[in-house]
Amino acid sequence: MKKVLSISLVLIAICALNFSARTPESQNRAIANKMVAAMESYQTCQYTMKSEERLPDMKDLRGGEIFTKVNETPRKIYMKMTADPNKGTEVLYADGENSGKATVKSNKLFFSISLAPTGGMLTKDQHHTLNSAGFRLVARIVKAGMKRSDEQGKFDEVFKYAGDVTWNNRACYKLVIEDPTWAYTTYKAQKGETMLTIANKLLISEYSIADLNGVKSFEDDLGGKTLKVPSSYAKKSVFYVDKENNFPVFQELTDDRGVFERYQFFNLKINPAFKSNEFTKGFEGYNF
Repeated sequence: MKKVLSISLVLIAICALNFSARTPESQNRAIANKMVAAMESYQTCQYTMKSEERLPDMKDLRGGEIFTKVNETPRKIYMKMTADPNKGTEVLYADGENSGKATVKSNKLFFSISLAPTGGMLTKDQHHTLNSAGFRLVARIVKAGMKRSDEQGKFDEVFKYAGDVTWNNRACYKLVIEDPTWAYTTYKAQKGETMLTIANKLLISEYSIADLNGVKSFEDDLGGKTLKVPSSYAKKSVFYVDKENNFPVFQELTDDRGVFERYQFFNLKINPAFKSNEFTKGFEGYNF
């Protein structure tokens, strides 16, 4: 009995030593983990986003500014353009309503119209569709990068905490992600696949598919085409992660030609309590 007890004590001691010898979570991983967890767990958000995006045949990034409300489940989105040239234009979308179309009130029209979220009128010169609003897509992209770097055993070489920054009077962590595997490759599109479905499947930007292959529409069937695509979303990503809520309030994405997307989020509110009619055309303050 004493011998069994002695063996048990030795095993407990060995386990304790092994536990204490484990490598502690790096600050790089801790910041990335908290950021992904925050983006995966919220239900509603509200913000004004300043966007800067590269378009074909343009020397400088094109800017825009949009006030946005998002309800994740069920998916509901309200947007209002707050800067020219489309200042005042409003967009409302809700899953399962209006035959799957968005209600749009242009600042140039006296009436509302219904448009497909992936159609040409709502996606012209856009990097994404309105359904990219919010932070869930960013969470998927970062999470995929974390998995990829872990598989290579290079997490702390890819994900790097680069110090603290103050952005828009907010204390933030600066997180830099540099993907050593980033490169151009090819993808053979299957029947029925579109620029949108391929971007979602490969977790790359719709813009990159359009720019590299001359694709104009988010909805065209690309089946049978061999497309040039990047192997991951960005060669380098820079995030300013708000220390209070762990959301990436500044996002800058780079490929081999420089910055192709930059997004800044102002007055971000996480999980605001929206009213029951807040995503309807008749909500107070809307002009549909």
